[in-house]
Amino acid sequence: MITRFYFRLSYPSIPLHLLRFENTFLLRWFVKLLTEYGEKTANKMEFFEGLMNAFKEQRQVDIWLKSGDQTDAIPAHKLILAARSKVFRNILIDDCKGLSMSKETVTLSEMTHDELKTFLEFLYNGLLPDTKLAQHVHKLYLAADKYEIPYLQDLCRDELITSMNSSNVFDNLELAKIYSDKILEDAVSEFIASNMEEIASSSKFMSFVENNPALTVQSIRGHVKKLENGYPPKARRKIY
Repeated sequence: MITRFYFRLSYPSIPLHLLRFENTFLLRWFVKLLTEYGEKTANKMEFFEGLMNAFKEQRQVDIWLKSGDQTDAIPAHKLILAARSKVFRNILIDDCKGLSMSKETVTLSEMTHDELKTFLEFLYNGLLPDTKLAQHVHKLYLAADKYEIPYLQDLCRDELITSMNSSNVFDNLELAKIYSDKILEDAVSEFIASNMEEIASSSKFMSFVENNPALTVQSIRGHVKKLENGYPPKARRKIY
């Protein structure tokens, strides 16, 4: 029954009478599809994990990155750094062309060892577990801007927006202002407009008004517009 159900979802054009269990050809075909899918998935995982395994196993590393807390340097590959980051590309371009084969150490003083390790994990994998992204989102956002990695900055911005609450909204605003991030700034304004009563009672609100008069006006207008449109005062997103 379950086999028929999944087949019906996947292949709605197949007549129902062909989905009987007596149709051994169809069952064998279904099992074959599942097997091939499993093999393709495994091959895909092996392909994408190849770079990360090279990083973990320190295969043919040619550069060491040191964090600001002066812990042990982390070995990496110049070619990967140059491929992922425009800034690293400019710094290491001669080395990547083979003009220099020396192994060197570069210090990224703005990161701790754990933050640097997470940053490198992203450069090699192209993704991060949700927990790691949430834990290091601010430092990764700064690193994405400094080393010109737009995709990482997009991921960090999305995390900052989805996790926004009354405790961190003004920190997000500061980030948006410093790095001229209009998308993040607009999200902050929208959040404040949607949660005006709670935000207005915050200890940081007066400082926000003094330092950001234009954004304050924008947020208040947005709040008033929501009220005029029948936006329930207490039906806003939950604030933790």
